[in-house]
Amino acid sequence: MSAIAVRDLRDRLDRLGAPPRRPRLDKAFPRGFDPAPTPYGDVWLREDVLPLPALDPHPGAFAYIDTETTGLSGGAGTYAFAAAVARPIDCGLRLAQLFLPQPGLEAAFLRRLHEELEAADAVASFNGSSFDLPLLRTRWVMTRMRGELATPPHVDLLTLVRALYRHRLEDCTLRTVEERLLGYERDDPIDGALVPDAYFAFLHRGSSAMLDAVLEHNRLDVISLVHLHSRLLTRLKGGDAAMDASDWLALGRHRLRRGARADGWRALRNATNFGDGEASASAGLLIARKLSRRGSVPAAEELLGWLEQRVADDIRLPVARARLLEWRRRDPHSALSVVEAAQERMPEEAAGLEPRRTRLHRKVKKGR
Repeated sequence: MSAIAVRDLRDRLDRLGAPPRRPRLDKAFPRGFDPAPTPYGDVWLREDVLPLPALDPHPGAFAYIDTETTGLSGGAGTYAFAAAVARPIDCGLRLAQLFLPQPGLEAAFLRRLHEELEAADAVASFNGSSFDLPLLRTRWVMTRMRGELATPPHVDLLTLVRALYRHRLEDCTLRTVEERLLGYERDDPIDGALVPDAYFAFLHRGSSAMLDAVLEHNRLDVISLVHLHSRLLTRLKGGDAAMDASDWLALGRHRLRRGARADGWRALRNATNFGDGEASASAGLLIARKLSRRGSVPAAEELLGWLEQRVADDIRLPVARARLLEWRRRDPHSALSVVEAAQERMPEEAAGLEPRRTRLHRKVKKGR
């Protein structure tokens, strides 16, 4: 039997659940990784304890996870070949990084990763609810592991960033968030689009500087999540002294969506206390709508009347004026005119007003 046929047969046995072969020791492996046994074979593991400054507030017993995969769009053929899990402990930050040296050891990789996540009370990620965790659960099933890949309660930090900071950021990528919220600028060691190529090159030729860069990128990402979570918790508690009306409005909306009514109302009232401004007026409108839905119509009408006087002729508040016309006067046509006039008068604000103009246009067209 030819060498190619033997290799094909071994690959098929790996996929069918046969005991995986130990990786070739003559292949160059990433620095710092050692084999760790599991019931499904060895997984290559690197463990460190890093200094961690005091976090205020401290998130608690969270496991922060980030993965590197063979594709950026997911799908049944995509799998994770590296994962970093960071957990704050008494003496610092414990960082465990797993590496998959060959596809046949995926069951061992997933088993050890599951153990790392189970050791925490909760899991946090950046876009993990849409990408990392669904991908890992799919791979768990496809490798015929028993049961399900159950994890502790999960917090997606990207969701929180979008809810609390989207009005301040040009985008919500982790690089932008690091620079704008954490004051941390780093030269990414490798472009994300090249990550799969680095791993496939390793499978053919062994470790390389490009793969080392991918693994370092993975470690830096998960370390950032720890500090980002603490910063987001400060904002959720309203403890950021730099918050303005737009920040309080975003916080109020988020807390109300999550069912924290007392915190939501408090944040909206704080937004209205800033006096003039689009966000302050929008917070007042939102309070009025909530009062009306709760049956407090006189209080809602009084607040709306006060807001109408406040924004009637203020060209700086096109969104608040449009909302008043749409909600209070049931006049979406006039609201559309206000928004379109603002786009012409303030070209720098045109892009931000476009979603509202489009929605009002559809509403007017439907009414006709």
